[in-house]
Amino acid sequence: MMDTTMELDDLKQAWQSLDRQLQRQNTLQLQQYRESKLRGIGKTLRPLFWGQLVQMAFGLGFVVLGVWMWRIGHGVTMPLFVAGIISHVYGIAAIIASGVMLGHIAKIDASLPVVEVQHRLLRMRRAYLISGMVVGLPWWVLWVVPLFAIAALQAMKAGGSATDIPMWLWLCLAGGTIGLFGTLVFHHWLHRPGREALAKRMDDGAAGGSLRRAQAQLDELKRFMAE
Repeated sequence: MMDTTMELDDLKQAWQSLDRQLQRQNTLQLQQYRESKLRGIGKTLRPLFWGQLVQMAFGLGFVVLGVWMWRIGHGVTMPLFVAGIISHVYGIAAIIASGVMLGHIAKIDASLPVVEVQHRLLRMRRAYLISGMVVGLPWWVLWVVPLFAIAALQAMKAGGSATDIPMWLWLCLAGGTIGLFGTLVFHHWLHRPGREALAKRMDDGAAGGSLRRAQAQLDELKRFMAE
């Protein structure tokens, strides 16, 4: 009887030991899977990373162009000077927006808890949407600015006044201004109460493919861990 009891105790201890080993193995596998998925999210964000570097170089180009224009136009032609200042400010804004996004991307770490990665992705998404507005919306009128500068220089070379800007450029500027105003009005209308679903669809479309894929990978990981 005592031998049977000892055998049962040994068997129970063996099962408990095996259960602990299986739990440790499952925990390790889950940890490895989680880190693999989170590293995959980092790889998914690489196109966004390179895109921000391109945007930063683009902004730097506008800073250089702006400095050239306002230095030439200073004290000579006001349109060229103003165009240079606008281009300079826009270039700096584009560089800052890219820097902010690169900072958010750098904060995605495979060692972080999934919930923290979720919060950081949400903050990155908001920053991306704001960056898109800062860099994208001004193009309604910004593309006309270099043309104004060129027209002012040509007018001066022809012996005229720097303010002799062709009418079609003024019409382009007016059209761009109307487009910019209309976009801002639509954005305000879209985010009023009662249009949350439509606003979410529009924001999802503007969030960019890399961020959408990263969010989808994180959602998949969260579902797996919840099972």
